[in-house]
Amino acid sequence: MKYQVGTLDAVPSKRLFLSIIADYDLNKSICELIDNSFDVWTRNGRRNSIEINITLNKEQGIISVEDNAGGLSQNELKYIVSPGHTGSSSTDQTIGIFGVGTKRAVVALASDIQIKTRYKKEQTYQVEFDDSWLDDEEWILPLFTVGDIDFGSTRVELKKLRIIITDDLIEKLHNHLRKTYGKLLTINNVYLKLNDKIIDPEFFDNWSYPPNYEPRRYHGILTTDKKRNIDVEVIAGLSNESSPGAGEYGVYFYCNDRLVAPAMKSFDVGFTKGQAGLPHPKLSLTKVIVSMQGDASEMPWNSSKSDINVKHHVFIALHDWLVQVVKEYATLSRVWMGEWADKVFSHDKGRIIDVPIENFINVKKSFLPDPPKSRMRLAEKIAKKNERLSIRKPWTKGLYEGVVASVTLSKQPLSQANWLAYSLLGITLKSALKEFIVNEINCNLSDQDIKKLLNLENGKLPQKIKEPITLPDLLWGRIENILYRQENLLYSRTTPSISQNEFTEAKEVTSETLKKLFKIDTND
Repeated sequence: MKYQVGTLDAVPSKRLFLSIIADYDLNKSICELIDNSFDVWTRNGRRNSIEINITLNKEQGIISVEDNAGGLSQNELKYIVSPGHTGSSSTDQTIGIFGVGTKRAVVALASDIQIKTRYKKEQTYQVEFDDSWLDDEEWILPLFTVGDIDFGSTRVELKKLRIIITDDLIEKLHNHLRKTYGKLLTINNVYLKLNDKIIDPEFFDNWSYPPNYEPRRYHGILTTDKKRNIDVEVIAGLSNESSPGAGEYGVYFYCNDRLVAPAMKSFDVGFTKGQAGLPHPKLSLTKVIVSMQGDASEMPWNSSKSDINVKHHVFIALHDWLVQVVKEYATLSRVWMGEWADKVFSHDKGRIIDVPIENFINVKKSFLPDPPKSRMRLAEKIAKKNERLSIRKPWTKGLYEGVVASVTLSKQPLSQANWLAYSLLGITLKSALKEFIVNEINCNLSDQDIKKLLNLENGKLPQKIKEPITLPDLLWGRIENILYRQENLLYSRTTPSISQNEFTEAKEVTSETLKKLFKIDTND
């Protein structure tokens, strides 16, 4: 049997605010307040222009956010502080529906908070609270009427800041706002200002248009389990610039015109082995921009709108197809690496191919042609050129692989890359002379005899090794110079140092020697 014996107080503690603001920095907090302004404007039908002014006063340590979005009526004032309450319906195409953003945002930034709002031409109301109110478990908050502010406006003023305002912080906020609200800022009569300067939008649509692999604009409807339609647009392609250091590639998500997740490169969007591949500079031309419009509750964002909720049903519905699109453009970026200037960047004009999608739930392919075959790597290319020779003369394989290894080593981000690669070429030259004596002219020499023949005497190779090997005198001199330089650096007290020109010269000499002795082709 079940009997009720009482009730429990489930009202959350106000100190909860302080425990959930750790992930709120200036950028996220200001964006929450801006989101509110745009939401009020949207609920009012976006009939009038909107201007949002953010002021960061370094000297006084004050932050203010003002808008003329329409203001909040007296009945809506509870949304400012009451947890879980929001003025937006789940079916509004707004930005904020979670009912916690504003509260977290203001508490994260300041311990003295004042909010004034005036709905249409009604009187102006003011709400204010500080840490002492947070320490009190009572949720009752005084409501004041004050001198009127402009019709339909709201002003949030934050004092006793928990952060220090710096020029660097202001600059980072400016750049963040340009990207986050870029789409909204293209709407007529929408103005966003930071310290009285209008913020211009910034986008990520700098495309290349390689023939047959131009960017694709996929657009259509995604119908959810709740029978609600989400307008989806996905533009995918190769960027016209590579920025692996800045990380400006990957998947970008916009929800109701707000950038939520820029440059995602996680396994959730295909950046993992077996799909697009792990994040790497060779994939840095891959760019996919996803834009969704629809009911706020159907947007796959997290509660702070700073990332995608990968467990959301809309993201799950798009996932498999989206990963396929990412994979195919990542393949192009990888295959053409080393030829980007010619294959990609030179095609800086063109058109985006329009691809209507009837329903994104059912789409299975990206409609791209098969990717071009991968460009052979140096080792594969040189091996193929010398394939027949290496079958007849197996000892030649290690010689051309020595050249390949030296070239590969010289390109590594190592302080001594050229010296190590140069040393490898020296070893390859001596190995070539040995293999010629042993396998081409069949000299009956012991290991000790061979060692003596390959030792330098006063910077010169013994005449006995030169007599049976027909090479031009000039080439012999260049070989001896390389071996002598290597030997001197190896046993010198100073740290070895080889210039790029010295390495290039040594590679040319080694390649020419292998060509004359064995007809090995090491040209790449």
